[in-house]
Amino acid sequence: MLSRRFLVSACAAAMFTAVNVASAIAQQPIDSRTEFTFRTPVELPGTTLPPGTYVFRFADATTSKTVMQVADKASNKTYGLFLTISAQRPKASDDAELRFLETPAGTPAAVKTWWYPGNTIGREFIYPKAQARRLAMATNTTVLTTKEENVTSDNMKTAELEYVEPSGKESAVTERAEQTVAANTAPAPNMDRTPVRESQSASNTSNRRRLPRTDSTLPMLLLMGVTSLAGGASLRFRR
Repeated sequence: MLSRRFLVSACAAAMFTAVNVASAIAQQPIDSRTEFTFRTPVELPGTTLPPGTYVFRFADATTSKTVMQVADKASNKTYGLFLTISAQRPKASDDAELRFLETPAGTPAAVKTWWYPGNTIGREFIYPKAQARRLAMATNTTVLTTKEENVTSDNMKTAELEYVEPSGKESAVTERAEQTVAANTAPAPNMDRTPVRESQSASNTSNRRRLPRTDSTLPMLLLMGVTSLAGGASLRFRR
């Protein structure tokens, strides 16, 4: 009798935890939107953002999650749709993050990668060739760009990618390179960031908030619950 009660209790606890985890995940916006407030200009591929608060989100959230849209929060003006590739780092952050190329003093910081709270997988921005060459030389690090000199927005998704080095040398983007965050990147100074929950409007997210981690243990918890149910049913059948 004791064993049966223990199994039923364990099963109930596992299922309760799984439901809570699923509820937390459901609160995350499908487009993974985050807000960042810049007190100084910030450079992105093909454009420079003036100081202000901006929403970063996936424009293709229901498909591939490779296109990042950046819009001004106040005016809802879109500053661009930017192609990205996967980037990886060993430890996730509790807060939304942008990592920047370390540009010289007096020049706008250039965004290199974007990270959602709780994720070790982020996105790295693809810069136009001329801009990438300039940034690589100024920051003494590699910058992601296209192999062709001029690529239209329509051809960007199929364009061959490469890294341009400070010397001007170009190297192919390997699988390992795609999944590794390059050195010489750092958070930008004078910047506030806010991850946005699904249930919150853009107007009430001026304070920084944390989201639950997105590296979910839901499959493991569900498996534990099903195993406990099976064990309880087996014990009852034997008796």
